[in-house]
Amino acid sequence: MPKPEGLFSIGEIAAVCDVSIDTLRFYETKALISPAYTDQETGYRYYSRENLLRLRTTLGLKDAGLSLSEIRDYLDGGKHTDNKIAELKQRRDLLNQAIENLQIRGTAPGDLTVHEIELPERICLCRTIEAKNGAHALLAIGEFYDELIRSGIPISRAWPEFCEYPDEGLIKGGFQVTDFKVTACLPVDIKSAPPQAVRYPASMALAVNYRGGYYDLWKAYAALSRYIDERGLVPTGYPQEIYLEIEADGSVRLDEARNVTRVIVPVKEMDNENNLS
Repeated sequence: MPKPEGLFSIGEIAAVCDVSIDTLRFYETKALISPAYTDQETGYRYYSRENLLRLRTTLGLKDAGLSLSEIRDYLDGGKHTDNKIAELKQRRDLLNQAIENLQIRGTAPGDLTVHEIELPERICLCRTIEAKNGAHALLAIGEFYDELIRSGIPISRAWPEFCEYPDEGLIKGGFQVTDFKVTACLPVDIKSAPPQAVRYPASMALAVNYRGGYYDLWKAYAALSRYIDERGLVPTGYPQEIYLEIEADGSVRLDEARNVTRVIVPVKEMDNENNLS
C-alpha cells in the first residue's frame, strides 16, 4: 500500500527529530505520541505534522529535565507540573549565576565599572566578628563556616557565602584594615533554615568586581560612592563582599594581586520628598 498522502513514515519522523525508531516506538508505549494512521495489514505507522510537533515538544521537555510522566501530564493538560517548573526556574537561576561568576572572574586589573544588579532574597546563618585585622577576620570566619558545615544544615546553591560590613563609613571614604566589624553570612536552604537564620530581602544593588589585593579594595568603594552621589541613590543596607578568586585549598590571601572581590551595596532611588528637601 502506498504511503497515505500528507503523512510521514516512522523513519522520516525519526530522522528529522534525530531519534531512533526504537525510541519513537518506546514513546508510543508511554502514550507520548500516537501515529496518525497505522496500516492494519502491514503494521506500518504513519505520522502527521501535528505528531511531529508533539514529538519535538516531548524531546525539548525531556532535555529540560522533565520525566516522561511529567511530560505526558503537560501534553495532556495535567496540572502536576508546578513543582517541576519551580525546579527548572531554580536550575536556570543557578546556571545564570554560574555564568555571571565566570564573567566576573574575567575582570581585568584596574576595571572599576559599576554594575546595577538585582540581589535575590537570601536566608543566612550569620556571625558578627570583632576583627583586629584581616588575618584575624579570615581565621574567625573560617571557624564559623567549619561549625556550620559540621552542623549538617544544607547550604544554598543559589548564592555564595559573603561578608557584610556594618560600617556606613566604607562608602564615605573610610576603609579600616584594623579593629573593624564583619558579619560572616552563609546562605542556607530556605526549606531547612533554622529559626535564628537572618533574611536578606531581594533588592536593587550596585556592584564593582575588583581584581587586586584586599588592601586596595578602597578603590572599589570609592567608585561606588561616586556612582551613588552622581545618581542620587540611597544605600539601603551595609556593604557586602564576595571573594571569588581564592587559592586551590579555599584560602584567601589578602595581598594577592589576582584576587577578585565583588563589592556590593544595596541601594534605592531617592524619594521625591527627599529630593525636594
